[in-house]
Amino acid sequence: MAINIKRVALVYIIELVLLVLLSIIGFYIGPLFVNQSVINSLRNQLISTVNLGPNYIFLHNLEIDTLMAIPVVGPLFFVLALVMTGFVLGVYVAYALNSIIGLVISLFVTMFFPHGIAELLAYAFSTTGSLTFTRDLINSLRGGRRISKGDITALIIYYLISVVLLYIAANIEYFEITALKGLISSMVS
Repeated sequence: MAINIKRVALVYIIELVLLVLLSIIGFYIGPLFVNQSVINSLRNQLISTVNLGPNYIFLHNLEIDTLMAIPVVGPLFFVLALVMTGFVLGVYVAYALNSIIGLVISLFVTMFFPHGIAELLAYAFSTTGSLTFTRDLINSLRGGRRISKGDITALIIYYLISVVLLYIAANIEYFEITALKGLISSMVS
């Protein structure tokens, strides 16, 4: 039933690497496949998020996190969310800034601003719980040890930690957005 912080850290590192790789792919290849009107629509959604507050941000991220926490299919949602986030970020920067330096700055903000660290850690916790429980389930189906209450408890604890981190991340993100509103508006316009 122990929470494995080393596994969470490994998943977190995988998140960072995938975000960088997918953003680079999105930056260089994305404009060939994604129309600028789609990106403009996403930009408008991002701008409107500021007015909706931290609870909206939290609930949106909680949906994604909950899908990641589901045993067996959670890791697939984890990869899908990273593909969408990284690729779209790259395409967005290609259209809005058309600068590799802009991509580096955007990745830095996404991954290393306080909200990004908390949010990505939240996703790492939920995905680690899902992966661990999935492994235990497969072992159980192969005739190994049975799923125990401890295994279920660990899955729930991983998820609850992720929910708390997401709530903190949403409030930090809202603060960052409102504090940096002028700078963000000049970059996305």
